Amino acid sequence: MEIIQSLKKFGLSEKEGKVYLSCLGLGETTAIDISIKSNLPRTLIYDILERLINLGLVSYNIKANKKHFTAAEPQELLRILKEKEESIKEILPNLEELQKLKGVKRPKVEVYEGIEGMKTVMDNILKAGINEFLGYGSSKSSFPIIPAFMEKWHTQRVKQKIFMKIIYNDSLEAHKRVNEYKQTLKYAQYKFMPIKANSPTATIIYGNKIALQSWTKEPFAVLIDNEEMAKNQRRYFEELWKIAKL
Repeated sequence: MEIIQSLKKFGLSEKEGKVYLSCLGLGETTAIDISIKSNLPRTLIYDILERLINLGLVSYNIKANKKHFTAAEPQELLRILKEKEESIKEILPNLEELQKLKGVKRPKVEVYEGIEGMKTVMDNILKAGINEFLGYGSSKSSFPIIPAFMEKWHTQRVKQKIFMKIIYNDSLEAHKRVNEYKQTLKYAQYKFMPIKANSPTATIIYGNKIALQSWTKEPFAVLIDNEEMAKNQRRYFEELWKIAKL
């Protein structure tokens, strides 16, 4: 139970912790065996395994038309924690700026989680009635996560004549994204900052809103609606644009 409590602090539910530990102890195994070892109904096991697969804590292969599941190495827990820590570090300056706004009109803040949440945030940009948006920071792309959606999204963006100005980190991953998806960079301008590190976090400024996006295995976005913050972010973007390179 001590291990289960630690896994709960990590972010897993008690049942998810039991399934992960059962899978870890069994090695390559089936949902039936996991159900028996964890003492949980098999109908519930599949839902939990799907969640653990999305987290990167379980993988599967198919043998004789049957799924066999394997738990990831325990070190993966540290990788996930580090990824979450890096995501928070990326948006920390924005959160600190938000904290400084005490006493002024309180910003409206919304959090969107998962792939569908990220789609909602992107669709909000197209529905905002804007003619331009700015973005910076991300070297990791949304395309590997939602490729078909993003291609359609950019097609609609161009159709609506919404101009895009983007600053990428000067990383191999960012250059690969630009080269592979040139068709999505129509009606757009982009530059590169002299930063080689890959980053999963992007900042998008449009209207009076700022979208802080984290394109990790568990994508999420924080949407801030505040005129003053949006103005500050635009000024910051323009300073970055001056020193960025084509």
